[in-house]
Amino acid sequence: MGMVHVTSGRANFTYDDLIKSNSVPVPQSFIPKSLLKQMLVRENELRLSDEYQKQFSEAEQSSSSSWLDVVNELQKQVIREFHLDEEMDAALLCLRCATQIYPDLKEIPFYTKYNRATDGNLQIGDIVPNVPIVQVDGKEGQLFDGLKSTYYELINFRFVYILEAHAQDEWPISSARWSPTQMPIKYNQTRTVEERIAVTRDFIRDFNLEMPIVIDKPDENLFEKLYSSWPVRIYIIDKDHRLVYKAQPSETMLELRELIDHLRIIAESNE
Repeated sequence: MGMVHVTSGRANFTYDDLIKSNSVPVPQSFIPKSLLKQMLVRENELRLSDEYQKQFSEAEQSSSSSWLDVVNELQKQVIREFHLDEEMDAALLCLRCATQIYPDLKEIPFYTKYNRATDGNLQIGDIVPNVPIVQVDGKEGQLFDGLKSTYYELINFRFVYILEAHAQDEWPISSARWSPTQMPIKYNQTRTVEERIAVTRDFIRDFNLEMPIVIDKPDENLFEKLYSSWPVRIYIIDKDHRLVYKAQPSETMLELRELIDHLRIIAESNE
């Protein structure tokens, strides 16, 4: 289930770990591999269908539901179509954990094939690497290079636009939850500098954003690879270019209170 699934971003998460984290005991051989593969293919078909894309969009515009609620019902439909509804809970767990049971199936579900979430190698205290970036005006540069040495300029907030999290040609959810236009946000994965700049300009326009934005160069996506920032992450870097804070999802959310507390401590220590 993407970023919010218990296995997201955990490359070493095993099937046994998964079973221990759930209350429903499921034998590893409950659903044969060949059948699970067919079910995953059918789930993809339903996710891409006009019917479910519409439901995703409607759910994301509601204050009482989300696209994940729609996925839950979609997966139940798959279970019913394959005549396993008498064992719904166990079958759902097998479907959702198919890639832990059979790792060679991981290229089928969108939520594993296009889930790039990892913790990465960059740790608190490390000197952060410079990476090539492109400004919205098309000028190339190095992130963190060329900045003045004053502390407050070094910690200026800045967006780096990386890979799309839910591109229409990869893992679409037709979300409009936070869109000022109230319309679903639909972009294909950006693969050129020009495409990425165009989406960035739309973002600045729609959100009336004044914060500086630069883009990760799409030929390498080096910032995303080095900083493990997909789909979103917040960092605090000190005056010596050391990483002092790296936001981690908790219960599917980034804890802004924790970030604010870190910034307050830093500000007080520099008064």
